[in-house]
Amino acid sequence: MSNNTIARRYAGAFFSFINTNHAGSAAKVWDELSALAELYHTSSDFANVVKNPTIPHEEKLAIFSSLKKSGKISDELYKFIALLIEKKRLILLADIDKSVKHLIMEAENKVEAEAVFATNADDSVKKELVKRLEYITGKTVVLKDKVDPSVIGGVRVRLGSILFDATIKGQLDKLKASLM
Repeated sequence: MSNNTIARRYAGAFFSFINTNHAGSAAKVWDELSALAELYHTSSDFANVVKNPTIPHEEKLAIFSSLKKSGKISDELYKFIALLIEKKRLILLADIDKSVKHLIMEAENKVEAEAVFATNADDSVKKELVKRLEYITGKTVVLKDKVDPSVIGGVRVRLGSILFDATIKGQLDKLKASLM
């Protein structure tokens, strides 16, 4: 089983548990989880604690216990982290956070779309794009836009696993492929 599959399973169980038993503090728990995932990506020391299998479980638990005592993580998140440490799955922390974010978006009937433009697009263009994507999906679209001059013009949108390519570069590539 891949790490992504395992992370999704842990995320699903944790998401369900928190939303069922601690709905009032769910947003706080998700923020704390995101903060830990961000720390994992930005701090090599913290990433080493998470990834290093030679650090004893007790030491890892002590680190997270101190975070709990200082109020940086809740008791619910601490218990989940302790379970991950016990099952030797702490390495999945960032992947679990990513899966939880996806579950939150799903629960809120939202979907993320990534748009790539050749230059910075006007807000009116982005709003129109969001409006059309919301019509297609029936969900609220959260647009993340990027600039990539290599697309020459137009827009390329990734919506989950679906790719809409309305760029000049995409059209030229199709033309080139059909001529060869």
